[in-house]
Amino acid sequence: MKFKEFFVKYHVYFYGAICLLANFLAVLSTSLTTFPMPNTAPMELWRDFMGRHELAINVLSLSAYIAPCVLCFLYAVRAVKFKKDDKRYIKIMVNIPMAFALLGIVGWILSFVFELAYLLYFNLVLGADVAFIVISSLVATIFVSLLAFTLIFFTLETLNRNVVLPAMYPDGNISQTERLSISSIKNLFLFYFFSACVFPAAFLGARLFFTRYYRIDFPKYYDICFAGILVAIGLVLTILIYGYFQRPLKKLKKSADEISRGNYDAKTLICSNDEMGVLGDSFNAMAKSLKEKEFMRDTFGKIVTPQIRDYLLTKNVALGGETLEVTVMFCDIRGFTTLSENMPPEKIVSLLNEYFTGLETCVVRHGGVINKYIGDAIMVLFGAPIPSATHALDAYRAALDMRAALVQMNKLWAERGLPEIRFGIGIHSGPVLAGNIGAANRMEYTVIGDTVNTASRIEGLCKTCQKDLLISESAAALIQAQEAAAALPALQFVADAEIRGRKEKVKVYTA
Repeated sequence: MKFKEFFVKYHVYFYGAICLLANFLAVLSTSLTTFPMPNTAPMELWRDFMGRHELAINVLSLSAYIAPCVLCFLYAVRAVKFKKDDKRYIKIMVNIPMAFALLGIVGWILSFVFELAYLLYFNLVLGADVAFIVISSLVATIFVSLLAFTLIFFTLETLNRNVVLPAMYPDGNISQTERLSISSIKNLFLFYFFSACVFPAAFLGARLFFTRYYRIDFPKYYDICFAGILVAIGLVLTILIYGYFQRPLKKLKKSADEISRGNYDAKTLICSNDEMGVLGDSFNAMAKSLKEKEFMRDTFGKIVTPQIRDYLLTKNVALGGETLEVTVMFCDIRGFTTLSENMPPEKIVSLLNEYFTGLETCVVRHGGVINKYIGDAIMVLFGAPIPSATHALDAYRAALDMRAALVQMNKLWAERGLPEIRFGIGIHSGPVLAGNIGAANRMEYTVIGDTVNTASRIEGLCKTCQKDLLISESAAALIQAQEAAAALPALQFVADAEIRGRKEKVKVYTA
């Protein structure tokens, strides 16, 4: 078992050891900064009183170590009856640093309370002035408690955030756990202000009072030791608080960079229940939402073409439309009914998918939009939803590419024993109403008008004229008006065709 895994498994015991060590260091620091006692009669009586109650004094001193151990043990035992994913268990684990830090100084508070009781008894029995002793003891208790609390809380909080909680909860999401700590940003800086500014000032004020009132000369080493301890505390607090913000922000930046590169699976793990933890969980929720939206956008772009998708996603979702000059293409498979009768449905679907994929590549290459799949036929738009000045020429180029692509697909299908496919393409240019058509709660982007009907009828003429491509006179005129058409096969007149629903005949061309 690796040390990290071992530490996480038995972290409560390590935390307890850290509490003991912190209290020991606090005692060591206090011994270097204790106020010297004046040589007065009450002090001589107090020293004699303490000597006669040495056993009680020793028990009192041991309580500073025993009480925190017992209380911390009882706090940790509470977690045993809950499951790891239970909110109560999570609350206990998240709040261990604060709980251990508070319980770790209970002994010093109890020691002061017991000592105060002894002093009151000493005052009542002997009538001695104990003000100096009470103030000195109070200052020492505050100093040792503050130092022990600081060492315990920040050490355990750092280990909890960076080692224990990430290992126990790799998915995070513990920021909503009820907070029992000073780890909120506001309280953290208030504590820092008190520890690094208010308490040192109060301590120095007490020293000045003792110096003048009791005429005590402090040793030279006292100032050096006390200043060094305060500087060390301030430095440690500064580094730890700086780290509290630096590490999470680095994780956030790294994850943000991943998302900017399109990796929406990027997550940032900030295991805390302060504002940084909330920010981390919100960031992960945002990444998840972006992933879902990208998935829906990608899926939407497969149900409708990307151009129409982008058109609709720019809030063009109202019913109605606009009149545009476009070229409409219809492409239909010849003899599809007979083909489907001789093949299993699953093979028909597979063949159609390959066929439509090949045609879609040709259409997209020339700026076209497949607006509808109608069984084995497709309806393609050029010039909508994005207007184009070369929509007819683009349609003609796409038709030539589709013809070439079908030849290649038929070769591949022949090798696999599949039947040959033939199609007919009809192209017509003219005005249409392009926009969202349908009900208020269910609509589609499409085009309607005589141009659409005529294009469909021209595609139907391919059977009569025995051609795979027919182009109307209006579309042919637009194609021939483009200089780029000179590099393409010339259009050839086929016939004056009658179209159902039209009184006048329509000239059709092919290539």
